[in-house]
Amino acid sequence: MYYLDVIEVKRLTRDLLPRVRENQIDERLRGWNWFESPVRPYSDELLLPVWDVATSICPTKRDAWIRHKILKRSVPTTIQQAKGFIVHKIISSMFLKAKKLVYLGYEELRDELIKSAEENLKMELGEMSKNLEIREKDVEELKDFCMKIAKWQATRIESKVLEVKAKYPFLNEESLVQLSFPIATETVVDGSLLGLSKYLRADAAWMLGGIIFDVKLGRKEDWHRLQVAGYALAFESVFERPVDIGCTVYVSRAGEGIRVDRDFYIVDDYLRSSFLEKRDELQMTLLRDVEPDVADKCPRYCVFRSYCLK
Repeated sequence: MYYLDVIEVKRLTRDLLPRVRENQIDERLRGWNWFESPVRPYSDELLLPVWDVATSICPTKRDAWIRHKILKRSVPTTIQQAKGFIVHKIISSMFLKAKKLVYLGYEELRDELIKSAEENLKMELGEMSKNLEIREKDVEELKDFCMKIAKWQATRIESKVLEVKAKYPFLNEESLVQLSFPIATETVVDGSLLGLSKYLRADAAWMLGGIIFDVKLGRKEDWHRLQVAGYALAFESVFERPVDIGCTVYVSRAGEGIRVDRDFYIVDDYLRSSFLEKRDELQMTLLRDVEPDVADKCPRYCVFRSYCLK
C-alpha cells in the first residue's frame, strides 16, 4: 500500500514538494501552535477521534451524538466504515509480522504473512460481529476481498525485502528492517493538545518525508483529505516537525483482483482550517448537551437509523 512507484516519486519531488516550499503553510495553522487560536481547541475536556470530526455522513452530526451520549463507545456509522477498519488492521498487522520475521531470520515471508493475515481476519470479524449485524453474504465477500489484499501485500513486502538484500547483502536484521519498511504503520500519537483523542492511530506515516497515509475503500469523498489533515496537525503538535503531504490510498475490487490508487496532495491551509472548524463545531455540539435534529435526508446505510427513526 505504501511503496511508491516511479511516477509517484517524480510527482512528489518535482511537483508537490516544490509547491510547498514556494507557498508556505501559514504558521498559525501548524499543529505546534496548539496553544494559540485557531489551532487551540474549544475545549480540553472533550477529546475526539479524528474520524469523528472529519466524516460527513450524517448532515447534523447526530451519529457522533449517539456514539458519545447514548452508546458511549466507538461504533462506526456505516458498514463500509467497519469494513475499512478491518482492512486497516489486516494491512498494519502484516507489516508488523513482516518485521518480526525479518528479525527472526526468515527469508521467504509471503506464505507466513498470508497465514497470519488469515488468522487476524478471523479475529477482527469476530470483534466486528459484536457491534454490528452483517449479512453472511457480506462477511464472505469481505473475507475474499481482504485475502486478495493480503496476498498482494505479502508479495510486495517479500519482493521489497529481497530487493534490499540483493543490493546490500551484508546488512544485519536491524538495517534490513529500516530500509525495507521506512513507513511506520498504525502510528500512535497523542492528539490531546488539539482536543483530539490521546490514542490517535494514523494508518501509516513516513516521518522523515513528512507524509501521512490513510487507507479508504470505495469512492473518493471530500472529507477523506480532512481526516489526513487532522492527523498531520496532531503529529505536528507532538513532534514539532512539518507534515506537508497527505496520501489517501483507495483500495477497491477490479475483476478478480484489486485496484490500488494513491491520491497525493498538500495538507494546505484550507484543509487545516476546515478540519479545525469542524472540530470546534463538534465539541460545541456535544458540550452544549442539545440533541441534534434527525437529518432531513438520513442516509439509508447509516447503522443508527433505528435510533433516529423509532
